[in-house]
Amino acid sequence: MMPTPATAVPGPQAPTAWSAPAYPPVGYAPAPGYPPGYMPYQRPVRKPGVSPVLIGVLLVPVVVFVLIVIVKVFAAIGAAQPVVNPYNPPSTGSTPTSTTGSTPKSPTSPTQTQQPGTYKNDDYTVPEPDLYPPELPMPQTYDQATLWTQSNVFYNQSVPAPVRCEIPDIDPSKASDADLQDYLNTSVECLMRVWAPELQAAGFNAARPSVTIYSGTPQTPCGKMPRENALYCSADQQIYFATDLPDLFPKQKADPFAPFAVLAHEFGHAIQAQTGILYGEAAWQQRYLDEDDQASANTVSRRTEMQADCFAGEFLRSVSQSAGISDQEIVTIKAIFNGIGDDRGQGGNVPEGDHGKGKNRQAWLTIGLTSTKAGACNTFDPKVTNSQIQ
Repeated sequence: MMPTPATAVPGPQAPTAWSAPAYPPVGYAPAPGYPPGYMPYQRPVRKPGVSPVLIGVLLVPVVVFVLIVIVKVFAAIGAAQPVVNPYNPPSTGSTPTSTTGSTPKSPTSPTQTQQPGTYKNDDYTVPEPDLYPPELPMPQTYDQATLWTQSNVFYNQSVPAPVRCEIPDIDPSKASDADLQDYLNTSVECLMRVWAPELQAAGFNAARPSVTIYSGTPQTPCGKMPRENALYCSADQQIYFATDLPDLFPKQKADPFAPFAVLAHEFGHAIQAQTGILYGEAAWQQRYLDEDDQASANTVSRRTEMQADCFAGEFLRSVSQSAGISDQEIVTIKAIFNGIGDDRGQGGNVPEGDHGKGKNRQAWLTIGLTSTKAGACNTFDPKVTNSQIQ
C-alpha cells in the first residue's frame, strides 16, 4: 500500500513524473532446468510378481469384514459415552472431564495471555526470506515523493519493546562465511519480529530480505558490490554483506554485535523501501543530479542514511533485553557508527559526503536508542537543520 498523507507538505512543485533508475539484472536470471529442491516425477518401474488385480479381488471380503467390526465397536462406545469437543462444551453448562481428571481449556493467543513484562509481537510468525517480493511503492510526482518522505504514515507507528531475539554467540573475526551468513539471517528474524507487524499495521508489505555474504566485487541487480560494505539492494530487495566489512572497525571486529548493528542499519533501508521513503528520496536525488546539484543530492542521501541509523537504534533498544545488549555494548556500537562516517580517519575536515559525519550518525543512532515512535527518526522533517544531517 502506498502512503497517502491527508495534508500537503510544503515543497517544490512537481513538474513531471519520474522513473527509477534501471538496474541491469546481470547474473540474476533464473537458472535453467529445474528449480532447487524440485525433481521431476518419474513413473515407477513395475516389478514382476503376482497380478495386483488378483490381489485386490482377494482382499475385498477381508476389508469389508474389518469395516463392519470397526463400525460396531464405535457404535457401542458412542452409546456408552457421548463424544464432546473439549473446546466447545455443551450448552447445558456441564464441563467434560477427561480420563486424567484435568479440565480442558479454550486455546488462547499469546497476546491474550501476555503478562506485563513479557515480549511483544510474540504472536507474529516470522516468514521465510522472500526472494520474489512484491514491487516497491514508487511515487509518480515530486510532490508525492515529498509527502512520502516528510509525512509518511509509518511515522505514526510505535516501536514495540521488549521483543524476543535469539541469536547464536559468534566471533565474526573467526567465523566462516557460512556461519556468518547463518548468523545474519537468524538476526533478520529479530528485525522482522520488531518491524513487520508495524509495517503491516500501517498498510505496507513486510517482505523478509535474505542476507548474502560476498567477497570481492560480485555483480548483483544493483551493480557490482563494493568492498568493505553492506548494502540493501532495492532492485531485488535483498541485503548483501562483505566479508571484509569488519576491517572498517578493527577494534570491534570480534564483537558479535558489530555485524548485528550494521545489519539493523541495512534493514532500516528495507523499511524505507517498503514504505516508499526510499524511492521518494531517490526521486529528488536523481533530479538534483540531473540539475548538476551534487550538494543537494548529497543532502537528501544523508537524510536517508541517518534515518536508517535511527531505525537501527530503535531496533537495538527493542531487543536489548532478550539479546543481552549491555550498556558497554551500546558504547561499542556507538563507536562503530561514529567510525563509519564520511569523515572517517580524516579528522572531520572533509567536504560534505553522502552518508554523514560520524558524530551525526552516532547522534541519530542515539535518538533511536531513546525513542519509542518511528516518527522520531523523521530526518526529512523540515525542522531538522542541515547541521544535524551533515
